[in-house]
Amino acid sequence: MINKAEAGSSVYYELDNGSIIVGERKLDTRTVSLAFAVKGGSADEKDDESGISHFVEHALFKGTTTRGAFDLKEPIERVGGGLNAYTSRISTVFYAKVPDTHGQIALEILEDMIRNPQFSDEDIELEKNVVLEEIATSEDDPFDRIYDMTVMNIWDKDFGRPIQGFASSVESFTKDTVLDYYGRVYNSGRLMFAIAGNFDDDLLDGVAAFMESFPSGDRVDCRKSPIMNHRPIYLEEKRNDLQQVHILLSKQSPGRSLTKDFEAFKIINTLLGSGMSSILFHEIREKLGLVYQIDSEFVSYHQNGTLFVSAVTGSKNLEKFLVHLEKELKRLVDHGVTPAQFDYGKERLKGKLLMSTEGTLQILSREIDEAILCGRPKTVEEMLKTLDEIDRADLNTVLQKYVPGKWNCTLLLPQSVEAPKDLVFSI
Repeated sequence: MINKAEAGSSVYYELDNGSIIVGERKLDTRTVSLAFAVKGGSADEKDDESGISHFVEHALFKGTTTRGAFDLKEPIERVGGGLNAYTSRISTVFYAKVPDTHGQIALEILEDMIRNPQFSDEDIELEKNVVLEEIATSEDDPFDRIYDMTVMNIWDKDFGRPIQGFASSVESFTKDTVLDYYGRVYNSGRLMFAIAGNFDDDLLDGVAAFMESFPSGDRVDCRKSPIMNHRPIYLEEKRNDLQQVHILLSKQSPGRSLTKDFEAFKIINTLLGSGMSSILFHEIREKLGLVYQIDSEFVSYHQNGTLFVSAVTGSKNLEKFLVHLEKELKRLVDHGVTPAQFDYGKERLKGKLLMSTEGTLQILSREIDEAILCGRPKTVEEMLKTLDEIDRADLNTVLQKYVPGKWNCTLLLPQSVEAPKDLVFSI
């Protein structure tokens, strides 16, 4: 028996075998979202098995020793729910969202998927073709391509390799490759269960019993972080199928272990590139009309993170865009964040956090993210309190620490377009 969750409270439980259970009870909803997360992703792969984490994720949907592929999905989808999964650099997550009256069947299916996979030779060969199609689709997508080009050069090979792997590595996978990785990674020390919504107490006891039956393994934390290339890079690639120039700029930023810097940088990222009222959207698109799309993203691991600024513009506007983007970032560094900008970044971040409490899948995602990267998840109240402790001076200190200097710059260009000569993006 494990500790029961009171209405509106959080659950956190560590089993003796290293597995973890996290949850949040929400009685004012008619849904429940639940997931099994495995602390293993593309950064944990051997050099000759690039993409195997993602491939195993796919293969687990092909059927178990007791259910075919259709029988895994249909009982959940027929009641309006959904079954899905994703692979990141540090984890693989299998999740379902269903009406609260069908939580038990969703749990049974998820348990069957991760514990009793079939892994037939025929299914593995079939799914290799599916993943190869996925890789080709990703390579066709300009944003996916420019992101992969960038991280392969700014992060070490473990974090830099594409999550889907390379076509050559996927083509080499066999049943033995799949079984070796599954046996190495799918164990109690890497396993976590997360649940959010309206659920019965007995469900948690059943989960604990299931997790205790998993093969044993040493408890794994996810403190592994990219090793950064500290020499700024410039990359460009030309393509015949493009009309616009795709731009991705990046700069090293704080990891989650630097709590105050990390929290301040979340606010900086928000005021910089989140929403139509953000600095980049308002100044670069709204006032100057230089882009259709522009935003920023802050990707963080335990020891470090990366700030990305992405945009799409016409070739005639490229140089002007880079000049004005540099101007806006320098203005922030030289003059600091204004009170209005600070309030926008902080209040928007707090508001989005509060709105995320309405949906069980959003709560589940936050629980998993916090538990994998930080250990025991913080409550929303704790997260709001941490944000409230950040003041404008903290933001300006962090700006000075991380934003100045040369940035990494990656361009995808139409074949006929030349990039500005001797391009260096520096603040």
